[in-house]
Amino acid sequence: MPLLLLLVLLAAVCLTLSLMIGSVSIPASDLWSLLWHDDGSVQYRIIHELRLPRTLSAFGVGGVLALAGVLMQALLRNPLADPYILGVSGGAAVAVLGAMLLGLPLAWQAPMALGGALASTLLLFALAHHGNWNTSRLLLTGVVLAAGWAALISFVLSLSPPMQLPGMLFWLMGDLSDALHPGLPLVILFIGL
Repeated sequence: MPLLLLLVLLAAVCLTLSLMIGSVSIPASDLWSLLWHDDGSVQYRIIHELRLPRTLSAFGVGGVLALAGVLMQALLRNPLADPYILGVSGGAAVAVLGAMLLGLPLAWQAPMALGGALASTLLLFALAHHGNWNTSRLLLTGVVLAAGWAALISFVLSLSPPMQLPGMLFWLMGDLSDALHPGLPLVILFIGL
């Protein structure tokens, strides 16, 4: 229980610091009043239009990713299991990068990521089911699949035009520039928990 309280306190400190620190510093003494009262200042707009939505989106998405990792570890009864080791995230990345390379609209990225992750999961189970079925075989197959996806990601990045490369790299690292509505990740996290 003390560890859980310490982690909650650490999360609150990180959320607060992410609202204060940036290209425009906002003092801690002004932060609380700027959160609740619109004084018409640039700092109020920076907090409410940029930092708060991005911070809450990052918190929600990070929580959902952590939840996915915990669920995979519990399902497979192995602490090594996670979406990266099993190749699920690699499949999603390949699908989205392929869509970007083909010039598909931005609205297609989320469905392509979901489809790529699902296809990678089905491929993982199909390859690991050959012969006897156990979690060690699933993990080892996932490692091989993840390595294959990583090679394919490198290949797609090497083929991409220089104008598309920054957008692809930002997508792979996690770009919060368009995160204006943090409600969905937070709702999914709440339901998942």
